[in-house]
Amino acid sequence: MPAVNRSRRWFVFWAISVQCLAILIMMSWLQHRNKTRFLRRLSLQIQAISDAIHWQRVIDWLGPRRALAQSPAPANGPRNRNIPDYYDRLETFYDRMQRLAARHPEVVHVQKIGETTALGLPIYAMKISDHPQEEEDESAVLFSGLHHAREPVGALVCMRIAERLATAYTSDPQIRRWIDNLEIWIVPVVNPDGYKFLMDHQVPFPWWRKNLRDNDGDGYFDPIIDGVDLNRNYNFNWEEGGEGNPASWFYRGTRPFSEKEIVAIKELALRENVVCGISFHTYGEAILYPWGNYYPPPDQKLILRVAREMAQRMTRLNGRDSYGVLPLNGRVGQSSVWLYGRLRSIDFIVELGQEHFPQSHRVRRVLAEGVKAAFYLLERAQRSALWGHIRDEQTHQPLRARVRVRGWEARYVYPRVSESRFGRFERWLLPGKYTLKIEAEGYKTKTLKNIRIYRDKLTYLDVPLQRKQSSLPMSHH
Repeated sequence: MPAVNRSRRWFVFWAISVQCLAILIMMSWLQHRNKTRFLRRLSLQIQAISDAIHWQRVIDWLGPRRALAQSPAPANGPRNRNIPDYYDRLETFYDRMQRLAARHPEVVHVQKIGETTALGLPIYAMKISDHPQEEEDESAVLFSGLHHAREPVGALVCMRIAERLATAYTSDPQIRRWIDNLEIWIVPVVNPDGYKFLMDHQVPFPWWRKNLRDNDGDGYFDPIIDGVDLNRNYNFNWEEGGEGNPASWFYRGTRPFSEKEIVAIKELALRENVVCGISFHTYGEAILYPWGNYYPPPDQKLILRVAREMAQRMTRLNGRDSYGVLPLNGRVGQSSVWLYGRLRSIDFIVELGQEHFPQSHRVRRVLAEGVKAAFYLLERAQRSALWGHIRDEQTHQPLRARVRVRGWEARYVYPRVSESRFGRFERWLLPGKYTLKIEAEGYKTKTLKNIRIYRDKLTYLDVPLQRKQSSLPMSHH
């Protein structure tokens, strides 16, 4: 090993060791002093930070290995012995998705939405609706999991949600109403490359977080330098969040949407004009909403109410307290931050449980809380909101238009828009009366006053727009 590389590795090793020691000392002190609710919560957050430190690097330096050429391990090869057997391998997740669609083709359709950056593995989404293979004039909801390789609980809860919806469609009137009136998109595994690496190789501490991007371009995967944190790669304040050092666990990539995995989520969300959603992560037992540490979101009152109502329905593992509600950093390119800032989608990150790989008796409880969050959001999508269609007054063709609500807009977020296939729009609002401004290129702006939003039902609007008169001078020849 060249002297420069050896010196660099030992320098990083000792730097990480000192950081870990400092965090562990602080954590121990807080646990000793945690006589108040605030200190108990702070102790839990510091525990999460401690687990986020790149322990795998320490193992790599103690036993250096230039491992893992960029080719997938056999699906039937040995799995990581450090991970309990009740966590599915990637191929098992994909097989479960296909089997569910085969058993319930009337409501489930599996669709490939993209490929991974390093290994070219497929990224699959399940569409759950009453006509899942058709493009319907219905609002879209997005649930996703496993942005980070070490968080399989997110994929497990996505599968549990899909299975509950599909199997109860004919017997549960509430679930039937959701499926009949919504398009529910579920992406259980956003990061197949990272998860496959974790499950198929004997990583001593299974804390790998990123994908397998070959940052140094040498044709091999090196956990010391490679990989991008997929949940720092979204294009909203991307340059301010994450880290620019490829060796960091929070490396944001060379540019926004540099990773194919995140491009797949972006294209799905834009195509479907997603109105709300949840990205499931571990851990912390908290609902994270957009956002703090930035200009206040114009929908802040609404977002906080939805987050608190969701959290009140979810119980921590201690059996007493409900989930917490915390702001995301608005200066970091995360999924919920981008979905809100770009689409005005009411989207959340839900941090489930108290560890990345909980024991089997705890997994069931953690998954049940995730299902509660998803089911609350599906029910919320059916009330206290505005929806309708925007069309050309003469041709009745659907229009893509901006839907602005007076007092609920800001220059640093996009307005909500209608989608182009049907001209359908949705806008979540609190109960009350509102003034709307509808704008489309080449059309006269329309202002609608005193539009009432009700607590327990949707408000529908049909909005015809009139073309602007041509301003070109008349010909005289």
